[in-house]
Amino acid sequence: MKTIDRDTAKQYIYKTNGKIFSAVFTKKDGEKRTMVCRRGVAKYVKGVGLKFKPEERNLIGVFDMHKKAYRFINTKTLEQIKIKGIKYIIKEK
Repeated sequence: MKTIDRDTAKQYIYKTNGKIFSAVFTKKDGEKRTMVCRRGVAKYVKGVGLKFKPEERNLIGVFDMHKKAYRFINTKTLEQIKIKGIKYIIKEK
C-alpha cells in the first residue's frame, strides 16, 4: 500500500491504457462507491459526445465493468485506487 496525491492518482489512471483497475470514491449523493473499471472502451458509444469537458469538473470518464455502462470518477472525492494489484491511498498534498 502506497500513499500518493490526487494529481499522481489522475496520472496513474490515465496511464492504465485500457487495463482494469478499481477506484473507491464518494458519489455526489454522499454514498461511498467501489468501482471496477477501465478506460479506453469504445463499445456502446453512439458517437454523439459529451456536452461538457469532464476535466473541468474534476471527473474521469471510465467504463464500469459490472454495470456495463459509462460512469465518471470524481477525483475530488477519490480515496483509493488499485492498479496492477498495488493499492494507492490518496492523501492531500
